[in-house]
Amino acid sequence: MNELDSKEIMKKDKEFYVQGYNRVPIVLTEGKGAILKDIDGEEYIDCFAGIAVSNVGHAHKRLVKAASEQMSKLIHTSGRFFNIPQTLLVEKLAEITPENLKYTYLCNSGTEAVENAVKLVKKYAYSKGKAGAELIALECSFHGRLGYSLSLTGQAKYKKGFGTYANAPGVVHAPVPYSYRSKLPEDEFGVEVALAIGETIDRHTTGDVAAFIMEPILGEGGIIVPPDSYFRTLTKILKEREIPFILDEVQTGFGRTGKLFASKYWNLKPDIMTLAKGMGGGMPIGAAIATSKIAENVESGDFFSTYGGNPVCSAVALENIAILHEENLIQNASKIGKIFFEGLEDLQSKYPVIGDVRGKGLMIGIELVKDLGTKKPATDEAKLIVSFLKNEGIIIGLGGVFGNVLRLQPPLCINEEQANQVLSKISQGMNIL
Repeated sequence: MNELDSKEIMKKDKEFYVQGYNRVPIVLTEGKGAILKDIDGEEYIDCFAGIAVSNVGHAHKRLVKAASEQMSKLIHTSGRFFNIPQTLLVEKLAEITPENLKYTYLCNSGTEAVENAVKLVKKYAYSKGKAGAELIALECSFHGRLGYSLSLTGQAKYKKGFGTYANAPGVVHAPVPYSYRSKLPEDEFGVEVALAIGETIDRHTTGDVAAFIMEPILGEGGIIVPPDSYFRTLTKILKEREIPFILDEVQTGFGRTGKLFASKYWNLKPDIMTLAKGMGGGMPIGAAIATSKIAENVESGDFFSTYGGNPVCSAVALENIAILHEENLIQNASKIGKIFFEGLEDLQSKYPVIGDVRGKGLMIGIELVKDLGTKKPATDEAKLIVSFLKNEGIIIGLGGVFGNVLRLQPPLCINEEQANQVLSKISQGMNIL
């Protein structure tokens, strides 16, 4: 391959690649642990992990070995044949997810996992003589950018220009449990917003609801953590109405929040859980795992994927899960998360632009506001901080429905020294605003 510099790479990319997303102007070439290196030799502390994907760190030697060994044996089979890593992986998922979940369908991404979860609940409704006419999702949510997953996504910015492709019939959005701008006490707010799910069903649907879907912590929406009271009320409402619960743990899963799955914080027992991102340590893999009563209605031909359950991806995912436990990375996410929260809360007391610090483990959101009284989103200031940190060798994310939430989601192997460097640079950045 010819040697190219960063400007040439970016120029060629703009010439030949569909520019569907504004990229950070960095050409990455290497990674190790929580450190990334670009084509010019510059190093960065990675605080975004490829959007919560590289949970065990970049180029982990055990993942490289697992991929290499499997590739030397068998790279591809298609879904028409059995393969050993796939079978061992779905067995492991049944072991580590909430105990009511058992049957997994493997695919290639979080979007596909959500799409297949929708098919599962639709078929379940059909088995009971219903159409499953509606699905309830949340405002500010993110479930993917294709087909039904885009319709479920509760953010208009992803739908512009796509007409009915982004607004499938039957999708109804309910209020989000985003308490930062509420004037109610948090517990009272949580109950009120959860009760709105029931009101949404009663007022805006035919009553033939296939499922309710949500992220336990809303990622793209701005690292929104629902109050504990929200889940207590929500699960009661769904149970009373016999509505299946799809929990989208694509971004929160595999140690990201300081527990293996965020559902463990609230002892949630969904009927389907969608998984991807941190599951494969960087390999393209996703999953929808369901209860027996949901999965038993599937017939031959209902589901198929050419690449789903790929032996290489499955082998890496299995090794990835082992690393999370054996190298205590879930505990490290909790430990380093506390360091981040303590440091950020200290900065919050010094800089009024920091309106809110929230999250769990190493899924952290810093909401910037122009004024603590009005809580007006500080979107431009957030962009400046992201740019400043990039120039200082720190990569972070930016999200939230107002584009004003700094997102810290580093590999779970990040250490205390690196975390303190990040906090120091964030402090410096606040001084430029």
